[in-house]
Amino acid sequence: MIQFEDDIPVGIRQLMTSVTHLKEGERVLIITDDNQREIAEYVYGYVKKYFDTTMCVMTPRASHGEEPTDIIAAAMANCEVAFGITTMSLYHTRARVSNTDRKALRWVGMQNYQLSMFQEGGLTADFDMVRAQVDRVAEVYKGSRYTLTAPGGTHLTCSVEGRAPVKDYGTAIHPGEACGAPSAEVALGPVEGTAEGVLVIDGSIPHPLLDLIHEPITCRVEHGVVTEVTGGGQADILRKILADFQDPTVYNVGEVGLGLNPLCRLRGVMAEDEGSFGNMHVGLGKNLNFGGHVDSPLHLDMVIKDVTIQIDDTFIMRDGKLLV
Repeated sequence: MIQFEDDIPVGIRQLMTSVTHLKEGERVLIITDDNQREIAEYVYGYVKKYFDTTMCVMTPRASHGEEPTDIIAAAMANCEVAFGITTMSLYHTRARVSNTDRKALRWVGMQNYQLSMFQEGGLTADFDMVRAQVDRVAEVYKGSRYTLTAPGGTHLTCSVEGRAPVKDYGTAIHPGEACGAPSAEVALGPVEGTAEGVLVIDGSIPHPLLDLIHEPITCRVEHGVVTEVTGGGQADILRKILADFQDPTVYNVGEVGLGLNPLCRLRGVMAEDEGSFGNMHVGLGKNLNFGGHVDSPLHLDMVIKDVTIQIDDTFIMRDGKLLV
């Protein structure tokens, strides 16, 4: 058994133990970019003491879901565990999916991390407890008609008929598993064309130009896509981010994900915000990982606070309080 130094930060210890169950002799790849290099070097400095560790640096990607460089994609095929310490998420890339699908890789996405996260917050959670809670909620997080409401004014309905819940425990301990530690969630992919209503985004949008939301953003949804974005200055930024793709698929309502890590809190960081307990993130764009068929250049999550969720006749959560 590997003996870790006593003064190692709790979050670093969690990454090597509870999050990945790293074993002696395994190879670790740390992927980063120019914006997140300080965080990556911090992690590298500890992990290299115990495991065969390589760090690769690339230019920042322009959006979540954009592919890494070919060299980094090839490196992902030659390690057991990869930490993606990047500005934009690589979770929905072909490079990540292809390597986890063939059970060759354990993936941990660590987008836009802050140094404080290694000492407090979601990364210090009891991940065995989190895993049990995710499994319990997943048992009932399925059905036909999905209804999402929230105090800020959100009211969305959609079909989830035939869609299986996708679980993220915040850990990747078996080959083929991927997570966005410390985020933990259960997610569903709405059936294309069925989402209708209004989303009022009052939590965060994990993107370098937005993060914590100070002026609620209202998104009108019709026939499964966002048709209108209104609000203040942050709404203008979101509208431009989406319009600049010049691709209608980025407006697809592709995910309804429920945060289930009790120690995560809204702080303008993807890994914490999406896992924050009692909050919902609605993902726009690509939905291939949620049983759908929309292959978009973007997957952008938008966090709504204190949600109420009903699937068919069952209430899963009311005002941010879990009922199952």
